[in-house]
Amino acid sequence: AQMGATRPQPNLQRMIKQRSVWSLIGIAKAIALPFGVAVASALAWLVLRWWKTPTMYYQVHRVQKLNASDPSAMERFFQSFHGRVPVVIEDALALWPAMQWTVATLTARCPAAQLPVYTYDLAATDWAALRDAGEMVLSQYLAEEFGHGAEPRNGARYGLEMSLRNECPVLLEDVRIPAFFTDDLLVRYYKKAAWPTLIVGPRGSRSGLHRDTHDLPFWMALFNGRKHWRIFAANDQALEAHYRPERNGFAFDPFQPDFWKHPDLAFATPYDHILEAGQLLYIPNGAPHGAYNIDDTIAISGNYLDTRSLDRHYNTTCSQPLWQDSKLCWAYEHEFARHKTPQAQDLKELNFFRFSGFAGSAEWCR
Repeated sequence: AQMGATRPQPNLQRMIKQRSVWSLIGIAKAIALPFGVAVASALAWLVLRWWKTPTMYYQVHRVQKLNASDPSAMERFFQSFHGRVPVVIEDALALWPAMQWTVATLTARCPAAQLPVYTYDLAATDWAALRDAGEMVLSQYLAEEFGHGAEPRNGARYGLEMSLRNECPVLLEDVRIPAFFTDDLLVRYYKKAAWPTLIVGPRGSRSGLHRDTHDLPFWMALFNGRKHWRIFAANDQALEAHYRPERNGFAFDPFQPDFWKHPDLAFATPYDHILEAGQLLYIPNGAPHGAYNIDDTIAISGNYLDTRSLDRHYNTTCSQPLWQDSKLCWAYEHEFARHKTPQAQDLKELNFFRFSGFAGSAEWCR
């Protein structure tokens, strides 16, 4: 029911609850005789509370899809999705060499790469509810964490944000920057940016619900496995009471909310999608999101900032105490202001080196 785009029908749920309520009323009457009215009243209160507690989000949206080969895809992306709602872009990755990445190829091509690893803990105060578990050699991580069969393991470690250009630049030959995201101010002016990064996660690993650094928009290209995503609108009011600014995230599980403890979460409206290998996902500025790895997964991702997002960046993100002193909120205003917004039809897919302002890999390496 939670996969639908409309309010779930509660009829079956209500029928089950009605039968249970009448059973519990009978128990309450039986209890009232030997134990008194107080105990029966307490039980009646619990029954009423249980009856009123939601068991699911009242509304869940499917993430819409966009075909990259459609001649109007660029125009549609900027008119309907950019800065508004998430979208899955299909037919964008088929020709990327990275679609052939496997555990064996990553192990062979990146023998010394260091991968930051994390473990999920909803009680943690860390970003995305991920406790820092140090760094591992990528090949060791893949050997230990991948290939454990159909059952998810408790404590599975999630490998996140390994900079390709720093740890395994040979992989940059295999990836592209999708046309939708090539008007990136960060790669031109903010030289600290390390994207795109490698994200690898075994079955059962996950992140908590969070916003990305500086509430930047986000894209992911998935090459292996499946990821279950829950994404919320940036201004979803039902989430605000659960926001934790110290981690730029939220103190509840978006996949299995505790509705008994937080019944207000039923009014939140997630976008739900299982991302398949070969699909490209876009998440707009400030949209809270969390991911669960259904399979062993291999992907790359990137945050970016384009001219069409600048108004929101300055007027919303940079007004927050968390970010208002960041250099990204004031140090690059002159450079950003000089940058002209390209027409949608002029944006083209680029290899990493041209995207970074170089003729090719040889010039970039020098």
